[in-house]
Amino acid sequence: MADRITRRLFSGHSTVILEVAQEDLPIPAELVPQFVGAIDGSTITVSQEASGEYLFTVTHRWLREPMLRVLWWDHDGAMRYLMNEQFFLLPAKQRKGYGIRSVALELYTARACGVASVSCEAAGGPGRERVGYYTWPLFGFDADLTEADIAALPADMAHCRSLNQLMLCPGGADHWRRNGHGVYVIFDLAPDSGCWDILNAYMEREGVEL
Repeated sequence: MADRITRRLFSGHSTVILEVAQEDLPIPAELVPQFVGAIDGSTITVSQEASGEYLFTVTHRWLREPMLRVLWWDHDGAMRYLMNEQFFLLPAKQRKGYGIRSVALELYTARACGVASVSCEAAGGPGRERVGYYTWPLFGFDADLTEADIAALPADMAHCRSLNQLMLCPGGADHWRRNGHGVYVIFDLAPDSGCWDILNAYMEREGVEL
């Protein structure tokens, strides 16, 4: 059963503006708000680029800038990929559990719609305004560690070769918070992906239920 915040703010009640024919939309129109993790009351504009990608532009009074999602395919049309290009809540709306619910809803809906992975630039670093470098890995998004990252690991984490592995280590998340950096990250939506283990554990700790 969905938790109180999810029921109140992530029930799918947003305005969807289609700039493409509904029959050409690659996902069910009624799932668009969940597909992009929209906060209720958002306005979502769906358009198609000349190169074929679908662009979802989400505006809401709690967002510092429009939230952008891009959906595209392999050249053979066999696999779908989703990229999160922008997601920045106003400072007053941060640390309230809205971000994790938005992302989790997006991930679960994207998997149900046949998307293979979701990616984004996890921007920022210690002491900077943007903290995506730390937050996205907490949500299960993964990337290989660089040689410099591995060299900086304490002895009890020296076996880690990816952000997923580091997040699973006691103290690993805190180490990355203090020593991490911006990185391109991917959430593998395959049912047996280790990304889900990290996401679901985080949701359980924070009392998030969709």
